[in-house]
Amino acid sequence: MTRYLGVDLAWGEGTERRVANESGVVCIDETGTVIDAGWAIGIDAVVSWILATAEPGSVIAVDAPLLVENATGMRLCEREVGQRYGRWQVSAYPSNLGLPALGGVALFRALEAAGLHYFDGLSTPAEGDIVFFEAYPHTTLVGAEELGYTEARPRYKKLDASLPVTERRQGRADVCDDLIERLDRLATASPPLLLRSHPVTTLLLDVPSPTKETAHKHREDLIDAALCAWTASSWGEHGLERFQILGATDAPDGQGRVPTLLAMARLEQRHPDHIPPNAYEPPASLPRETSAIAHDPARAEPQSTTPEGHMNKQAYSKTETPTADAIEFVEGGAAGSTAAEGQPSGSTRAPSPAPTTVDLLRSATWHLEHARVTADADDVAFEAARSALAEAVFDLEAVQYGESTRG
Repeated sequence: MTRYLGVDLAWGEGTERRVANESGVVCIDETGTVIDAGWAIGIDAVVSWILATAEPGSVIAVDAPLLVENATGMRLCEREVGQRYGRWQVSAYPSNLGLPALGGVALFRALEAAGLHYFDGLSTPAEGDIVFFEAYPHTTLVGAEELGYTEARPRYKKLDASLPVTERRQGRADVCDDLIERLDRLATASPPLLLRSHPVTTLLLDVPSPTKETAHKHREDLIDAALCAWTASSWGEHGLERFQILGATDAPDGQGRVPTLLAMARLEQRHPDHIPPNAYEPPASLPRETSAIAHDPARAEPQSTTPEGHMNKQAYSKTETPTADAIEFVEGGAAGSTAAEGQPSGSTRAPSPAPTTVDLLRSATWHLEHARVTADADDVAFEAARSALAEAVFDLEAVQYGESTRG
């Protein structure tokens, strides 16, 4: 029976002074039974879990940029996330070799060195190959009819700045609990996901979502890993009937591999030229989409102290999680590229030719996310600023692509 693995990877790899953030990991089989679930700390621990859990023919979906070749800016697959899913308030952070944390690239190299195969969706893997691909839980949330997010993604990660300060954390917890209820309904989906088949994922259902930042992040990582595992299973069962390949026309690397993102998609989220004849139609029992705007074909799109390797299976509600990664700035960023002329060595801004306002805001959002190490993890003002930046990205994408992301 095929195993499907989901990894919500922490981008930072940790330093000598600070351990890496947790990565959520979940494995399910064809029946939706959860075979294993928990958290791993550090790239080596994630690789160890994958190698111990995967079997010949396994499919692995990873929430992290895996193949990054661009020195600056953002990859085509990330730009297409905003173009195809922007009206559902889904956007992607830009990744490039100038960023200070690229754990997905390190994972990519480690898995290939171990004999696993990167899958860009553009070729057919050999029988028995263990393959891994890049996924994004937010595209699954709005791309799967079964989950019912027909107008916008759920705000289960960020605080809602429109609520009074005293209500924001509980509001986020309520949204998170609603998401978990929807995931529980996937027990009867095709393919299924059986959260109650494992004690760790059962806790998601039996214990209310916490309000504290550290405990919430702990739970959020497990949710995203479960979404990735179900995404891998859905690809295995439906393929391009229910998925689109974002970034398919991007330039390949030296070995012919393309940096793509395999994204679940309803018909109205696809480019018209990329809809296969047998594209998925929701069964009659599911409500038809009533709020989505039809895609305009005339609009052109650009072509802890936990030992290393140990699986951390503490209950998700525990609040003592490892502190976030410290950012180690090196000349030109993680790839060691040369700093731009007139730009000081170690700057957090990657040089970019004429970046758009959206690109700059995405970059600012990313650095704010990673600046948590300098602030109180439970600081409400910090969360409000991060949410406001994310909102600005969505609104400006609406202007850039001529679409409305508001109701």
